[in-house]
Amino acid sequence: MNNSSQALTSFDKCSMFQTGEVVYNANSKAKTAYLVKKGMVKLYSVGAKGNKQIVRMVREGEIVGYYSQFTNEPEITGCECMVNSVLCELSDNSLQNAFKTDSNLAFTMLKKACSEMKEACTSIIDMSQKSVRGRAANILVKQMELFDVEEGYDFPMRISRTDMANWIGTSKESVSRSLNDFMREKLIDMNKESIKILNLKGLKRVSIIS
Repeated sequence: MNNSSQALTSFDKCSMFQTGEVVYNANSKAKTAYLVKKGMVKLYSVGAKGNKQIVRMVREGEIVGYYSQFTNEPEITGCECMVNSVLCELSDNSLQNAFKTDSNLAFTMLKKACSEMKEACTSIIDMSQKSVRGRAANILVKQMELFDVEEGYDFPMRISRTDMANWIGTSKESVSRSLNDFMREKLIDMNKESIKILNLKGLKRVSIIS
């Protein structure tokens, strides 16, 4: 998305959001879409008991909040900043004009929608068929890919154990046990601020067979 997002130069405005600040709420009718110009956000859904569950994390160069613009329905997810971030508003006209003038952007957005559908289907299967250990391993692999780091290199912990537990549908205590197991098995190393995947092949194996 990063290359194609260069075509989006007609922003209504760009604003700074603080860590933990909500950009828009789930089930709200978003008036604009947003380009994540700097930082990282998480998209979440809200359960019947009001608990937030992370759907996915979004980094710089991606667009969020466009569901309402294309469907004229409320947003199915909310958006919250994981770090201090800069988001640029894209009105209906801005987004539509960008699509009309850049066919590559339109194609990229279509691929993105297909990718999100695949990810949603995979998550449903994971939740119903994988153990907590397997789901936890899969989340760590996804975070490594999100930060685009290689095996053996640190990347920041942008997701709390509580968020991770909500993401994979388990308790914070179960997540902590899995992470401690991974450390004992020398699959990962971590502290309060960062995490390092020491054995990516082994962690992927856990995410597949567990």
